Amino acid sequence: MHGQQGLTGRRGPGYGERLLFSVALVVVSLLWITQDMATWATALCGVGAAVGALGVLYFGWRYVRARGNSR
Repeated sequence: MHGQQGLTGRRGPGYGERLLFSVALVVVSLLWITQDMATWATALCGVGAAVGALGVLYFGWRYVRARGNSR
């Protein structure tokens, strides 16, 4: 019963979409880190940029592998 997709049939985000979200997280975090903020907020932006960069590497690698396997 849990395996059903529901009425919309909408699938989850693919690796390409997750890659774009990770790139957006890096860009937004780096833009916010340039602002004059509290130390904790600057650290949080740094963590967001680092996590986004890891997401870019991981989902980019998975995206390339998925595209290579589809041929």
